[in-house]
Amino acid sequence: MSDLRNIIRQLAQPDGETVALVCTVDEVDKNARTIDCTPINEGAPLLGVNLQANQEADYGFCLFPEKGSFVVVGFVADGAAGVVLLTEKIESAEIVIGDTSAVMDADGLRIKTEKMSADINRENIIFNGGNLNGLVVIQKLTDKLNELKDTVNDLITKYNTHVHVCAAPGSPCKPIDAPAQPAKAFNKSDYENTKIKQ
Repeated sequence: MSDLRNIIRQLAQPDGETVALVCTVDEVDKNARTIDCTPINEGAPLLGVNLQANQEADYGFCLFPEKGSFVVVGFVADGAAGVVLLTEKIESAEIVIGDTSAVMDADGLRIKTEKMSADINRENIIFNGGNLNGLVVIQKLTDKLNELKDTVNDLITKYNTHVHVCAAPGSPCKPIDAPAQPAKAFNKSDYENTKIKQ
């Protein structure tokens, strides 16, 4: 951390006017997209420091620093307003572009578009709310379908080769007129969506 402090000190203008300060984060206001912080040089606390250029916007890119972590606060020429330039630890990050948003934090990543969503967490990935249950493991499905195909084909073979026992000796037994056709093997390429993989 001492290296970061030295770098920030070098950012100061030669005449001694401060253009950036290293501070510790006291409070984070996610709604206002600001922080309150205290300079490490024991200067007066800075209140309402912007986390992005337009404090009142709920779109764009915004990093929310972790309370107690270090940030670098920069100032405009007159020093009247501050904005967070760098953060040490991030509690969460948010990107909003039009109808698309992404939020990343320690719990995972949540992405939303106008018509779709994906929630990636420590345990699983949930697409569009998860109402359609889990994704198919394509090879296991293919194996199970081919087991069913083998059973059906065994029944078809037995049906096609079956000989009726005649009721009266010497009377002709009619063979099967229309033999059943065997089922074809399942191929995963017939139903696999290759755009989503696991």
